[in-house]
Amino acid sequence: MNNLFKNWKDIINQWFGRSYFDQINQQDATRLATYFQRIQYKHPDNPLVLKISKQLENTDEIDWNQIKSIELLLIPLLDKDDLDIELLYQLNKAQVFLPQYEADFFSDQFERINRNNMANMEVTSLDVTEEQKRALLTKLTASLQKFYEDRQLRSIFANKARFKIGLFFSLAIFGSVFFLAIGILHPDGIYQYCARYCPKFTWVTSITAAIPEPTATQQVDKIHLHFAISALMAGFMGSCFSMLISLKGRVESITLKELENLHKLHFILTRIITGVGAALICYYFFRAQLLSGSLFPDFSKSEEIRLNSKTYFTLIIWCFIAGFSEKLVPNILTKAEEQLADKRP
Repeated sequence: MNNLFKNWKDIINQWFGRSYFDQINQQDATRLATYFQRIQYKHPDNPLVLKISKQLENTDEIDWNQIKSIELLLIPLLDKDDLDIELLYQLNKAQVFLPQYEADFFSDQFERINRNNMANMEVTSLDVTEEQKRALLTKLTASLQKFYEDRQLRSIFANKARFKIGLFFSLAIFGSVFFLAIGILHPDGIYQYCARYCPKFTWVTSITAAIPEPTATQQVDKIHLHFAISALMAGFMGSCFSMLISLKGRVESITLKELENLHKLHFILTRIITGVGAALICYYFFRAQLLSGSLFPDFSKSEEIRLNSKTYFTLIIWCFIAGFSEKLVPNILTKAEEQLADKRP
């Protein structure tokens, strides 16, 4: 049982990218261990050597926090040549990864230290210059570590969001195809399907109670039930599709906290409910014939109230757009409010 749980945990971690980051941590640990072996012979009595050695005892289980600690602890052990090389190397990485203003700050500070050293070579001791460089390298290393951690967390949060939204999107696609199939196989749509296959549920049978020789109006009302539910499913699918499409562009543009919220279940459900509600409002506007034209569903013609009509599929498209777009229905409501205000005496 424990092995089975561990295997499933490994699969989930691999899906979210954690196993990939664990491999990077092990590679960094191996690199630091090799680098440390060269340094420790120069400072055998330094208390930092013993502390680093304990953290590098098992590189297979080392985590990111330990790697950050080791990188910072190695800085006081660097000699002059290693210090200059490491500082220049980290400055080049800062130009690539860090924001321009932050990279320029570290470059300016490095040049200032060198200028002061050249101008006050007789006054300033070599130890003072090295300590300034160590302080600069410590701050620069910490900033780069923050960037790497931010990038890793962004990737993990984005994968979690894609996974959860993808599940809801799959459910929405399944539901939409299901209602489409019912519309093809049953003339009355979901009404006839529930009456035939759901007799055990009293609330369903009360809705779908058999009506002897239904009139044409009652037949149309049955199909409207299928229209309404299909509209809601289209809004559901549109909201999920919108979240998946927008996620790629938002991963790098929003803050880490905002990205963390994207994979939270309450955020996803709120967006889905908003899309479904927008689709329902859009359906009401079409039923009230407040939106009309060749591009919109036409509920004024009885021959169009069929499950294989242009009106049905046009309704699905517009409700999908309503769920996808966060501005369509609010814009419609705003225009309706303006028209109502203009008609007031």
